[in-house]
Amino acid sequence: MPLDDAFKARMAEPDFWPVYLFDDDAPDVFEEDADEQETFVTRFRLGEAFALVLDFTPGLEYVELALEAPGLPDPTTVGWDDQAHFHPHVMPWRELDLLCRAVALGDPELRHPGPMAALLCRFAFLADNDDLDRVTPLVDGAFALMRPSSREARPRPETRAWLDLRNLAGTGLDWSARPDGHDAVDQPGTDGLPLYSLRTPDSEEFPFAAWSALLTRARESVSALARDPALARPGVRQALDRCTAPDGHGHLPALADALAAAGYTHPVVMRALERPVHRAEACWVVETMSGLPQGELVSRWFGPSPLAGSETWRLSLHVPVLGRAPRFGHQIAEALDAALRESDLGHAEVGGSSMRPENGTFVCTSTSIDVLIRDDLTRGVGVVSRVLHDHDAAQTATLHPAGKPDVITLPA
Repeated sequence: MPLDDAFKARMAEPDFWPVYLFDDDAPDVFEEDADEQETFVTRFRLGEAFALVLDFTPGLEYVELALEAPGLPDPTTVGWDDQAHFHPHVMPWRELDLLCRAVALGDPELRHPGPMAALLCRFAFLADNDDLDRVTPLVDGAFALMRPSSREARPRPETRAWLDLRNLAGTGLDWSARPDGHDAVDQPGTDGLPLYSLRTPDSEEFPFAAWSALLTRARESVSALARDPALARPGVRQALDRCTAPDGHGHLPALADALAAAGYTHPVVMRALERPVHRAEACWVVETMSGLPQGELVSRWFGPSPLAGSETWRLSLHVPVLGRAPRFGHQIAEALDAALRESDLGHAEVGGSSMRPENGTFVCTSTSIDVLIRDDLTRGVGVVSRVLHDHDAAQTATLHPAGKPDVITLPA
């Protein structure tokens, strides 16, 4: 089933993706009248029985994902994302990729990587056994289709931002089977980003049985592609084997010709081989037809991810503001955010403020700034120090790892 027409039209508007991704520079689309808030609902169907239902209310910065499945009387919420009390950690990346492949095979209008991956990656997280070499090209490809640019970077900024927000690898995730046999995830000790998920072992809200059935249905749909009798023909098999080499994308026309000669007509497969909008589209199709493990050919064709080995540090900057000009802390946050982004070292935003009563009112005493530094902690801290010195705040501000008391010394 294609995307809802109203949703497709909204996605084509210039402000859609900044608003949907909660970008800092997104326009304010809030409507004072609650009845006037626009809401968009679209379904990603897998066969006749299953669907993932996406519900987006731009003005409230609220996105919800629900599951329709046999045994569920109504769509059941599996996660949501907003700016306050979010629970977006629904599935590891490998499950989203599997579901996108299965849905795409049944709906020629939903290319993969494409709208489903771009819209739902906020509900997927990088887990310990997810390989960035197998992930980055697909997330890049999804946003390349949905937000084409004349200057394609690798990785795309949306891919990097997704990793900043959803990298739970190495954070102590613990997968286990519940008494009913379904997989659940927990995080006994947090070392990095915390897990916010309904899919925990003791959850009574997550539809574990229905989700397991959804994944089983997806695996069946995807694996069936490799069992087509046409793929066993010698000419097709030889062409397919050539396409599984690191330079296999150069042999796609020969594979398409061999399949056509064998009378093969699957519209999604043939389009991916003949007219892919991104190399990753042809890659997962060839990978699936070959019966290779999920993601293996992606890493073979695209090589090491530019994000492999990347590091992030989440810091908290405490800025006393009593006696300073109005919005002093916000001005530092804005200047620091601009400086970090310009240096491609991360970003910063106000995380909160401390107040105290004074003369019958409340005055702000300090501002807390959340800082994310990528790849080079020393350079990033240097940028923080420079911005603080520029605002005559270096002597009073303190910087420390988020959630920890250790103070990071700022260079002079």
